[in-house]
Amino acid sequence: MIELAIIGFIAALTPGPDIFFIIRTGLKYGLTEVLLAVSGILSGNIVYLFLVYIGLESLGKNPYFQFIVGSIGAIYLIYLAINILKENVKLKDININKKHIYLQGLILNLSNPKAMVFFAIIITPFLNSSLILSLIYLYLGIALAFLSAGMISSKINLDEKNLFIFNKFAALVFIIFSIKLFLTSYEALLKLINFL
Repeated sequence: MIELAIIGFIAALTPGPDIFFIIRTGLKYGLTEVLLAVSGILSGNIVYLFLVYIGLESLGKNPYFQFIVGSIGAIYLIYLAINILKENVKLKDININKKHIYLQGLILNLSNPKAMVFFAIIITPFLNSSLILSLIYLYLGIALAFLSAGMISSKINLDEKNLFIFNKFAALVFIIFSIKLFLTSYEALLKLINFL
């Protein structure tokens, strides 16, 4: 079971929208806000892990689900990227709506249909043992990784110029991931068209 926690930890730290959102939030706003971002993302993980637990992991492979959620996710990532590109970079901005950070993290995580497929694939080899225990270990590994990245990033002091550069990089990463989600949606759409 400990290997699931290790797999979750490593997977959470690989480049992707969730980890970039956490790091960016920590660099820009600080510890309290990054904990809200992590909470939003981990809330989304709970939803996906619950769906795996009740046996709906095949939902993530459904072309309708992939098309709808992938399209929404891609649009949301573009929205985030545009807002990042347009924003004035200010260190430790005190005018942030904390509820908004939580919701951004939640929506960002839930708008990635590959997350459920990932969880289903990771859990499958461990089905002969306790499913609930497997899900808990995986979740703990992911949570530890996100919390570590958030805490470390919140302690890094960047000047506005470097934060500006990181923001542009984060926006570019979000655009790249949105293109990947659009491609996933397109592939799902082609499956639907071929099915009809």
